Amino acid sequence: MDPFDMFNLVLDKHTSRILDLTSDRPFNAGELSELVGIPLAACYRRIRILKGAGLLKEDSKVQSEGGKSVSAYKSTMDSAEVVLEDGRLRIQMSVEGKNAQDEIDFSTEASMLWWQPSRKKTE
Repeated sequence: MDPFDMFNLVLDKHTSRILDLTSDRPFNAGELSELVGIPLAACYRRIRILKGAGLLKEDSKVQSEGGKSVSAYKSTMDSAEVVLEDGRLRIQMSVEGKNAQDEIDFSTEASMLWWQPSRKKTE
């Protein structure tokens, strides 16, 4: 997954919160669901996507309140930075000490800079 796709995941407020919470210590899906305020199924979907992107890893197994052994997850993302400079948008991400970077030159992607809402004609 390229840095732009990874950063796009981070823009989701719930995903960002999961990464933030798990940056200091691991949490299981039930705990994350409660802390983030989303249904357990939605939390598992985000965990699956983040694991697939390499931004979250299974850290350990813990006992749930019901006595089951469940996975606890920890963020692998160290940092993310977006820089707009001289018509170039650059994304830099650090995941487990490995840096990835990508950029877009907006002089060749001018349509990405312009958006105008449609206006209804008033009579």
